[in-house]
Amino acid sequence: MRALTVRPGEKESLEVRDVPDPVPRAGELLVQGLAVGVCGTDKEIVQGDYGWAPAERDWLVLGHESLGRVRQAPPGSDFSAGDLVAGVVRRPDPEPCGACAQGEFDMCRNGRYTERGIKNIDGFGAQTWCVEADYAVKLAPHLERVGVLMEPTSVVTKAWEQVERVGARSWFEPRRVLVTGAGPIGLLAALLGAQRGLEVHVLDRVTEGTKLDLVRDLGATYHAGDVEQVVTAVCPDVVIEATGANEVVLTS
Repeated sequence: MRALTVRPGEKESLEVRDVPDPVPRAGELLVQGLAVGVCGTDKEIVQGDYGWAPAERDWLVLGHESLGRVRQAPPGSDFSAGDLVAGVVRRPDPEPCGACAQGEFDMCRNGRYTERGIKNIDGFGAQTWCVEADYAVKLAPHLERVGVLMEPTSVVTKAWEQVERVGARSWFEPRRVLVTGAGPIGLLAALLGAQRGLEVHVLDRVTEGTKLDLVRDLGATYHAGDVEQVVTAVCPDVVIEATGANEVVLTS
């Protein structure tokens, strides 16, 4: 089969290569790949700035934002052939820290976690792939067109979960949220804010184009300007930072 691979740390090493067909081990699903997402992490790996290959070789199959259809499921699992699934990216370290031991391996304290398509484990950028049933998420059939957004949406959901946990320590009735950045993560954060019934504001640099339309389709307000002025005007109860730009992070 074909897979999208890279040699981490080496620029211009991205290639489609023939690799052996995967053979599911006990407890694993065999999945036909339908789609993979491409994000900033993938770009950094391709540029040679990030990423780790499996221990036994110098190349890595890319792809951590996944969508596939089950071809074969282990007996006794909650999956059947034909199910839509997305794969969980991170795995806990083999000698778990306190967070990993509690199932919170996205909060790993010692950095010995591994990640599909990023750190030491092949990703989902292949015609077929395997995933442990415990690390697969079943999606409703009607989500096939957007199911590849499961992984980035889980990142934003985690951010909102943490906002609500912190707020719950005291009286907390937020009304307005400001999302800085109108890329995929920012738009997903705005979507979840709108679903919570909040007044949503989104700040980005562009002054025309698709971003403005997508924000308005969510019923949110789009801003393009100085972050300090926007914060003063909006007076947000919650800020979700989705630019990764130091000047925005430190100001907002």
